[in-house]
Amino acid sequence: MSGGIGGVSWQTFNRLPPEDQQAIRDSVARQEAAQNEPAAPASAPGAETPPALKPAEAKTPEQAVASINGLPLPKTDDLNGMPSPVYQSVYQPRVTQFTTTRREEAQAALDRFEPKWEDYRDSGLNGATASYEYGEARDAFNDNPYVKELKRIVGEATDKPTEVPAYLRNDPSTKTNPEAVTNLPIDTARTALKNFGVELPPNPTPQQIAAGYELLGAMPQDLLAYAINPGTQVTYNAPLGGIGTPSFIPVRAEAGFSFEGKVELSDVQTGVDFQETQQFKTSVQLQSEAGVDVGKTPLNKLYRAATLLRQVSPEAKELIEGSPLLKNVVKGLPISGHYTEFEGTRLSYEATVTTQQGTKLAGGDMSGMPNPLDPLNMPTGTSVLMRGQDLQGSDFAVNYKAFTLAGNHTELDGAGFGVRKLEGSVVEVYAGPIQTVENATFFGLGRAGTAAIGLSVDTSMENRSLSTARIDLATPEGQQAYQNFMNGGRVPDWNPPGVQRSGTSEVLNAEHATRLGIDLGPLSWQAGGNSQLTITRNVWQDGTIDQQNTYTSADGMTSDVQFQVGRDGKPIDSKTEWKIVLSDFNPILTSYLNAAYRPDQVNKDFDGEQHVQLEFTSAELMELRDRSRAHVGSVGGKEHLADLDSGRVTPWNTNVAEHLAVAKTPDEVFAVLSNDFHTSQIPEDLLAMVFEQGNRAVPGTIRLKDAG
Repeated sequence: MSGGIGGVSWQTFNRLPPEDQQAIRDSVARQEAAQNEPAAPASAPGAETPPALKPAEAKTPEQAVASINGLPLPKTDDLNGMPSPVYQSVYQPRVTQFTTTRREEAQAALDRFEPKWEDYRDSGLNGATASYEYGEARDAFNDNPYVKELKRIVGEATDKPTEVPAYLRNDPSTKTNPEAVTNLPIDTARTALKNFGVELPPNPTPQQIAAGYELLGAMPQDLLAYAINPGTQVTYNAPLGGIGTPSFIPVRAEAGFSFEGKVELSDVQTGVDFQETQQFKTSVQLQSEAGVDVGKTPLNKLYRAATLLRQVSPEAKELIEGSPLLKNVVKGLPISGHYTEFEGTRLSYEATVTTQQGTKLAGGDMSGMPNPLDPLNMPTGTSVLMRGQDLQGSDFAVNYKAFTLAGNHTELDGAGFGVRKLEGSVVEVYAGPIQTVENATFFGLGRAGTAAIGLSVDTSMENRSLSTARIDLATPEGQQAYQNFMNGGRVPDWNPPGVQRSGTSEVLNAEHATRLGIDLGPLSWQAGGNSQLTITRNVWQDGTIDQQNTYTSADGMTSDVQFQVGRDGKPIDSKTEWKIVLSDFNPILTSYLNAAYRPDQVNKDFDGEQHVQLEFTSAELMELRDRSRAHVGSVGGKEHLADLDSGRVTPWNTNVAEHLAVAKTPDEVFAVLSNDFHTSQIPEDLLAMVFEQGNRAVPGTIRLKDAG
């Protein structure tokens, strides 16, 4: 921009107030003073830092990516003090020029490194060989992860020419000041990390200490504020003060603050491939509350005591109870209860642990928690998920005589990040928005949470929209990518060396718990069960999709379906896996199932309960359907089979073979087998089919493990 001052045209400058004009003059003066300062003395020979590589000088796509990402960001230090409109009028063209340069340099690198047909045509090779070599070179070029990143930079700069990418800005607005974190004493930092579910070893190395401080520096300020309070325990619920109307009024308004902590360790769960895990959950919640309370007042209680002691005359009692106003004030309302609305913040830590780790945690040994600062020592299958969420909701209770109806509804919205250990040296990292809805209902006798007997139902629904990547920690590049994730929460969004796959994950997790029990203060006895549904859909950068649907019923049956979708958008049937796990299964029913799959072991008995896993391909499920149709036609007659097909007759509830016979797809066959209502009948019906069809084993595979 010419004909002006400090990048601002004279026309704009003359319209500004005097104070803004002076701010621009001061900025120009500071810039000129900096240019007139003497140059710093040269460093001693041997200590000089080599100049940064320019994009045009890059010899490989990797060097080109590094040099483009290292381009100086648009300058802002000469704009301090300028009014916002002027600031933007100068800064925005700089951003556009910056993104244009990134796009042009990335495209120039692609054009420069792309294999040229002329080089192969004129190389002296015959035509067919030259064409083959050229095709191989182009395939290798297109599969190069740094070439893919150069193409992504071109697309990014084209689509968003007025924005500096966030991963280049390193925007600190949502992070804790790293310098402030490094000033924390090591004991305070250790406590803060522990509250986030990360425990430093007793004698940490300097690298582990530095990684711990870097992790704290990446935390949002509001969450870190709760974590660095030494001595805070997460095992109690305490009010932090509040206000309210006088206690002698039957209907009272109240407001206050409370701090709540929870620690939970689930029972051992046997999942797919007989993996035994437990869920460890801890959360810290700070909330403000406002509501209304209806109940007995001190005057009500005094009147009742005086009546029992015959201190109130019959005339006075008749007068009081004959007046609606006096009756409610002195005798009390016929019901009591409360309604409260609240909002606040919750920090939660959730880990999937092995039974050995669960034993440590049950004994108060926090070294049993998976440690994301030491991911290679996390057992395969274990994981950590940390959430920071804002919450709002309501809570109510209605008490009439001995009966109580109570409920709680909570909505949470925020973000989370975590790590899951896969086979070998591979870890999966994920981060992104998380939304949760929780509901709890109680109906029974007594008062919920104090002394009560009744039925409670708890449900939760959570949606996670995550960026995800699988990183190989056996490579230096993978170690650096993981360190970048731990430092700044950035999940790799492409696949350079060390990153096996990257993409997005949509996770739906739903839980339902029903319990019938007795509560006596801190002591409780409960009977019931939990069911859980988890649907995970991974959309990878190469266009393929992996999906896993897992459902665990209250009686311990787990059904698991895993399938893949190719780049063409079509499911790959050969990659679909169907599994059913029956944990702690009856030994007699186990012997029937075993004989159905292994007719030569028809007399094999089992001592004690067993874990059973049934595995199918899509073709095997349809073969089982055909075998069931033949069995039903043979036993019940072809007319009966025709009636079932037409819908004139519906399958008998306990006749699994009939349900299988009318199934149309692998999904419908699997739905019959994974229906926990059929669990005890399936072994008998499958074995009957085997006997009727000449001792032919049923399709599929069976695996067994002693539950003891």
